[in-house]
Amino acid sequence: MKSQNIAKLLTISVAIFLGLFLFSTTGCKSPEGPEDISANIFVSNECGLEIDVYMDGVYQFSLEFLYYEVIEDVSGGSYGIVAKKIDTDEVLASDTVNVTADGDYWVSILSAASINVINNFGETLNIYTNGSLQGELEDGENQVFTNVPYGDHNLEASKISDNSLVASTQISVTEEKEYTWTIK
Repeated sequence: MKSQNIAKLLTISVAIFLGLFLFSTTGCKSPEGPEDISANIFVSNECGLEIDVYMDGVYQFSLEFLYYEVIEDVSGGSYGIVAKKIDTDEVLASDTVNVTADGDYWVSILSAASINVINNFGETLNIYTNGSLQGELEDGENQVFTNVPYGDHNLEASKISDNSLVASTQISVTEEKEYTWTIK
């Protein structure tokens, strides 16, 4: 009889211990789920045109060139960000943002246009775009400038020896393609 009482007491003790253990763990926070995440998606416009921004097909805001805006309080998940020329259906850029934790996420809307500069002048030249030195370009070489914003761009080439101007042009970027300037 004593062994049965000891066995019952042991069984009851184990049951109480397990019950207390399970009860004490219910107060613990479970791992953060996608709905518990609160993030911000910053969208910057560097394409040269005013754009309309959409997230998962829903209009968010219009954005001028060289400005940014924030889509606030985004929960965890994957979101499609699309930039269109303002008041049109022409898509300029798209990106996917994977929100996996609290914090800030950035999307930069860039132009896909490029300018290929080819040096056939006969000597190494300094290349400038919009007044800023881009570097040297050796004779017979080319350099491609990518993500060139829409709009007018002044390009100049000068001799390394005396910085004298040998060629200049203006390229109006109106579409997302490769433009070419050959210096002769």
